[in-house]
Amino acid sequence: MKWIIIFLIICSSLFSNVIVVASTGETFEAEIALEASRCDYYIFFDNEGKVLETMKNPHKDVQGGASSKLVAMLKKKKVSEMIASNFGDKLIKQLKSNHIKYTIRKGDISDVIQSLQK
Repeated sequence: MKWIIIFLIICSSLFSNVIVVASTGETFEAEIALEASRCDYYIFFDNEGKVLETMKNPHKDVQGGASSKLVAMLKKKKVSEMIASNFGDKLIKQLKSNHIKYTIRKGDISDVIQSLQK
Protein backbone atom coordinates (compact mmCIF):
# COMPACT_ATOMS: atom_id res chain seq x y z
CA MET A 1 0.00 0.00 0.00
CA LYS A 2 2.82 2.40 0.87
CA TRP A 3 4.35 1.95 -2.60
CA ILE A 4 1.06 2.77 -4.31
CA ILE A 5 0.81 6.07 -2.41
CA ILE A 6 4.39 6.98 -3.30
CA PHE A 7 3.72 6.10 -6.95
CA LEU A 8 0.59 8.29 -7.01
CA ILE A 9 2.47 11.23 -5.49
CA ILE A 10 5.22 10.93 -8.09
CA CYS A 11 2.73 10.65 -10.95
CA SER A 12 0.76 13.67 -9.79
CA SER A 13 3.91 15.78 -9.74
CA LEU A 14 4.79 14.64 -13.26
CA PHE A 15 1.44 15.73 -14.67
CA SER A 16 0.96 19.03 -12.91
CA ASN A 17 -1.03 21.75 -14.64
CA VAL A 18 0.98 24.93 -14.24
CA ILE A 19 0.02 27.73 -16.61
CA VAL A 20 2.27 30.72 -17.18
CA VAL A 21 1.22 34.06 -18.63
CA ALA A 22 3.70 36.50 -20.17
CA SER A 23 2.78 39.81 -18.57
CA THR A 24 3.58 43.53 -18.81
CA GLY A 25 3.40 43.83 -15.02
CA GLU A 26 3.03 41.91 -11.80
CA THR A 27 -0.64 42.70 -11.05
CA PHE A 28 -3.90 41.37 -12.46
CA GLU A 29 -4.53 44.71 -14.16
CA ALA A 30 -1.44 44.18 -16.33
CA GLU A 31 -1.80 43.22 -19.97
CA ILE A 32 -0.81 39.93 -21.54
CA ALA A 33 2.59 40.72 -23.05
CA LEU A 34 3.18 40.93 -26.80
CA GLU A 35 6.45 38.99 -26.61
CA ALA A 36 6.57 35.69 -24.76
CA SER A 37 10.35 35.51 -24.35
CA ARG A 38 11.06 39.19 -23.75
CA CYS A 39 8.14 40.20 -21.52
CA ASP A 40 8.61 42.01 -18.21
CA TYR A 41 7.04 39.39 -15.91
CA TYR A 42 5.75 35.82 -15.79
CA ILE A 43 2.74 34.95 -13.68
CA PHE A 44 2.29 31.26 -12.84
CA PHE A 45 -1.17 29.84 -12.11
CA ASP A 46 -2.66 26.48 -11.33
CA ASN A 47 -5.52 25.24 -13.54
CA GLU A 48 -8.08 26.82 -11.19
CA GLY A 49 -6.67 30.34 -11.48
CA LYS A 50 -4.75 30.42 -8.20
CA VAL A 51 -1.54 32.42 -8.46
CA LEU A 52 1.46 30.25 -7.65
CA GLU A 53 4.25 32.72 -8.35
CA THR A 54 5.04 36.04 -10.01
CA MET A 55 8.56 36.59 -11.26
CA LYS A 56 10.46 39.24 -13.16
CA ASN A 57 11.73 37.84 -16.47
CA PRO A 58 15.38 36.90 -15.90
CA HIS A 59 15.98 36.48 -19.65
CA LYS A 60 14.43 39.71 -20.92
CA ASP A 61 17.72 41.35 -21.91
CA VAL A 62 19.69 38.25 -22.95
CA GLN A 63 21.43 38.88 -26.27
CA GLY A 64 20.74 35.45 -27.73
CA GLY A 65 18.96 32.27 -26.73
CA ALA A 66 16.15 33.84 -24.71
CA SER A 67 13.65 31.25 -25.94
CA SER A 68 15.95 28.33 -25.00
CA LYS A 69 16.44 29.73 -21.51
CA LEU A 70 12.71 30.35 -21.16
CA VAL A 71 11.80 26.78 -22.13
CA ALA A 72 14.38 25.36 -19.71
CA MET A 73 12.81 27.44 -16.93
CA LEU A 74 9.29 26.33 -17.92
CA LYS A 75 10.33 22.67 -17.85
CA LYS A 76 11.90 23.12 -14.41
CA LYS A 77 8.67 24.66 -13.12
CA LYS A 78 6.59 21.90 -14.78
CA VAL A 79 4.59 24.31 -16.93
CA SER A 80 2.02 22.65 -19.18
CA GLU A 81 0.77 25.77 -21.01
CA MET A 82 2.06 29.25 -21.85
CA ILE A 83 -0.13 32.23 -22.73
CA ALA A 84 1.10 35.35 -24.57
CA SER A 85 -0.04 37.66 -27.37
CA ASN A 86 2.73 36.54 -29.71
CA PHE A 87 5.22 33.68 -30.00
CA GLY A 88 8.30 33.61 -32.17
CA ASP A 89 8.93 30.67 -34.50
CA LYS A 90 11.92 29.41 -32.48
CA LEU A 91 9.94 29.47 -29.25
CA ILE A 92 6.97 27.67 -30.83
CA LYS A 93 9.25 24.91 -32.09
CA GLN A 94 10.85 24.49 -28.66
CA LEU A 95 7.52 24.53 -26.84
CA LYS A 96 6.12 21.87 -29.16
CA SER A 97 9.19 19.64 -28.79
CA ASN A 98 8.87 19.89 -25.00
CA HIS A 99 5.10 19.20 -25.04
CA ILE A 100 4.19 22.61 -23.65
CA LYS A 101 0.95 23.97 -25.06
CA TYR A 102 0.95 27.60 -26.19
CA THR A 103 -2.05 29.88 -26.46
CA ILE A 104 -2.20 33.23 -28.23
CA ARG A 105 -4.38 35.62 -26.30
CA LYS A 106 -4.81 39.37 -25.84
CA GLY A 107 -6.25 41.32 -22.93
CA ASP A 108 -5.42 41.60 -19.29
CA ILE A 109 -4.37 39.02 -16.74
CA SER A 110 -7.71 39.16 -14.91
CA ASP A 111 -9.41 37.80 -18.07
CA VAL A 112 -7.13 34.75 -17.94
CA ILE A 113 -7.91 34.17 -14.26
CA GLN A 114 -11.65 34.40 -14.90
CA SER A 115 -11.47 31.88 -17.74
CA LEU A 116 -9.48 29.44 -15.58
CA GLN A 117 -11.98 29.69 -12.74
CA LYS A 118 -14.93 28.74 -14.98
